[in-house]
Amino acid sequence: MDTDRKLIKFSASTGFSVVLEFGNNEEMKEYEDKIKNSGLQCEIIPSFNFNFDQADLFMDMRSPECRSQFDLEDWI
Repeated sequence: MDTDRKLIKFSASTGFSVVLEFGNNEEMKEYEDKIKNSGLQCEIIPSFNFNFDQADLFMDMRSPECRSQFDLEDWI
C-alpha cells in the first residue's frame, strides 16, 4: 500500500494559498498540469502539517465529499 502523501500547493487566481491532497500520482499530476497550464505556479510538497503550515484552503481530494465541493476552474 502506498502511504506517501501526494500534495500540491498553488496560489489561486484569487490570491488564496491552496493545498490539495490526492490518493495517487496520476490524479495529482492531472491537477498539477491543469494548474500550470493556466499560468499559475504549482509545487509538489513532501508533507503538510495543519498546525504549522500556512494555507487558506486544504482539500483532501481522496474524499468524495471534498471532491464534489471543489471545482478547480473556480480557482484558476
